[in-house]
Amino acid sequence: MHILYVDDSGSVGNPEEDFFVLGGVAVFERGLYHLIQDVDKCVSQFGLGRAEDIELHASEIYSGKQGVWKRLSRADREPHLHAVVRLLADPNASIRLFAVAVEKTMISPRDPVELAFQEICNRFNLFLQRHHNRTGENQRGLIVMDKSRHERPIQTLARTFRTSGATWGHFRYLAEVPLFVDSEATRLIQLADLVAWATRRKYEHADGRFFDPLIPRFDSDGGVIHGLYHAKGRRAEDCFCPACLTRRSRDQRV
Repeated sequence: MHILYVDDSGSVGNPEEDFFVLGGVAVFERGLYHLIQDVDKCVSQFGLGRAEDIELHASEIYSGKQGVWKRLSRADREPHLHAVVRLLADPNASIRLFAVAVEKTMISPRDPVELAFQEICNRFNLFLQRHHNRTGENQRGLIVMDKSRHERPIQTLARTFRTSGATWGHFRYLAEVPLFVDSEATRLIQLADLVAWATRRKYEHADGRFFDPLIPRFDSDGGVIHGLYHAKGRRAEDCFCPACLTRRSRDQRV
């Protein structure tokens, strides 16, 4: 089974923020233990205490307003973020990244959470379908998300998608509706938080320092990035982000 851990970044109701993002890290079940060990080893090298006592929450590390991060300067905090980014960007890591950046005003009146969730489910389902077509393995997928204010509506959406289908039909390779867990209890949700945060910093603030190294790790096939999607209504043709560029390139070849 492949498991996609998902977290969000940005506030749907905040008019001062343009983007809402869902980010995810997909890993095959047998790789979970080793990935968690690698993250704990990385955190232990921060020298801030026991790794199991330190939660990786990207916005808190960057702002330095909470927890152990308050006693560190920005210059001391940012290398810790880059260390985790390098872990995710490692080409030898058996993971795939996913992210959906929704430009809220451009897709209005659609619900940004619904659109982002449907897109990330679709892209994970397509990844599983490609894997099945190439290997013949009948692997299913499971989505695990951070407990948040979006839990109830997303559970309702997931049930609807399973019974009635979404825009692209049924997500036949997803085994169950999403499971919700506390981010403090699982490193993989914390990694998904970093993917979502780094993606939103790229789109919201044009800051690609934490996002750009991750681009090769987004699910792709034949030079086309499938795991990254920028939802901006009908104006995608004037965007030069990796998602929109690779989508135009694919459309031109068809």
